[in-house]
Amino acid sequence: MKILSTAICCMLAGSLTAQQYVIKYDIQSQRTNYFKVDRNDTAKIKNIDLKKNGRIMLQINNYNPFYWNARVTAYKNPVDEEVGYGDVFNPISALAGSMGGMFSSLPNLDLPKSRGGDFVAEGVDNATAKYLGTAAKYAGNYEDLQLVNSKLEELQVAKLQLKELKYDINHSESEIKSNAQATVKKVLGTDQLDLGTVLTIGKNYNNRLQSSLQLAGELVTSLQQQQKQVNPNTVYEDKTLQEIGANAMNNYDRIGRLRAAATTNPNLMLDEVAAVAQLYKEISNANFRFSYAVKDQEDISDIKLELFPKADSLSKDTVVRYFELSKRKALRIRNSVGVAFSYFDANNRNYFIGADSVIRKGEKDLFTPLLSTFIHFYAGRSAGVKWGGALGFGIPLQGEKKDVNFLLGLTAAIGKNEPILITLGAAGAKVQKLTNGYQLGEKTPETDPAKLTTSGYGLGGFLGVTFNLSNLNLGKK
Repeated sequence: MKILSTAICCMLAGSLTAQQYVIKYDIQSQRTNYFKVDRNDTAKIKNIDLKKNGRIMLQINNYNPFYWNARVTAYKNPVDEEVGYGDVFNPISALAGSMGGMFSSLPNLDLPKSRGGDFVAEGVDNATAKYLGTAAKYAGNYEDLQLVNSKLEELQVAKLQLKELKYDINHSESEIKSNAQATVKKVLGTDQLDLGTVLTIGKNYNNRLQSSLQLAGELVTSLQQQQKQVNPNTVYEDKTLQEIGANAMNNYDRIGRLRAAATTNPNLMLDEVAAVAQLYKEISNANFRFSYAVKDQEDISDIKLELFPKADSLSKDTVVRYFELSKRKALRIRNSVGVAFSYFDANNRNYFIGADSVIRKGEKDLFTPLLSTFIHFYAGRSAGVKWGGALGFGIPLQGEKKDVNFLLGLTAAIGKNEPILITLGAAGAKVQKLTNGYQLGEKTPETDPAKLTTSGYGLGGFLGVTFNLSNLNLGKK
């Protein structure tokens, strides 16, 4: 099966004698897969045993190159646990949802409108009819301005959405690129944005905006001149001519920001179309994959990946991941001091002679606390609980006799550099047993309870919590 990209295969093909491995890590799913690369095939494996002349390629998928920078470090010794990252809040989406474009939607005009063909006003003089006809043309022109302005707002919102997608780290490469494609198709009607197409779309919108604004100015000027030739108190469709003219002037003033922007930048619409197209090209052409070739070193035990935001990103979160190589780890030996609790069934009984001369028992303490020290041995690992064995001894902290307890068990090392060690196992120590054939519950002529028992070694169990004092309160070695 063909798993690796052509680029990686070319990078790995440098030496036929060295064993090649690939570690694939997906940022979105946080899954890690290991592969062994032979001359004719690539096979998925559970882990990597790095041998002499072995080489490793680390490949990070769904890596957003606009947001992240990456650093890879190879370690010869086990390293600290991984550090996760929280969800990232990107304010661009909220801005795009609430802003609605650079210019607020244009208000509707309450003017007489042409219903196709030339405007015809019945029952009025020629000057009034001409005035109403100009007002109707201005209303139609204003509708066209509303459409162009709405398209300008769509372009600006699309630009914000594409910027958000460009720095998105919460979705996969395919999701980001498909959402970008849908956004561009919605606002421009196509995702084939070659230079000619972008220029054609932008110039058409630009010409439409400029011509509509020019016509609006001409019509308003005409209304101002024709208003002097009509009776302002004449009523047409429940409004006076003065109200119709004032409404047109007021709404012309309201598009002042749009007129100023178009005057300052004659290519306003073209620039917005070009900005959307450029963002889309950056996203669609981006390689959401990071690859790093680890130097050829036989004794590498762990590989550390650090992902941190670029200067222009909107978050300070950092991702740290460790990839442990399953070569044989050097045996780690720790000594620790702490407390253990031992239990011996024989020591849990207190024998005495009853009034009827019958040997009876009473209950003693369930366990005995011990001041203990251990030697622990386990394989070095980069993360998680480290399991191994332990050998030690303990001295009772109470009681008249301070017989040494010998301890042997299974140990679990916890925390960075193993400051806490928990051990469970078997304990051996002197215990008090019935002697001379005495049996519990039988009568005896003996009157001294001390003569019923004798000291001898026995087996029990223990649980210990001890501390690696040399690594307490220390950072990474």
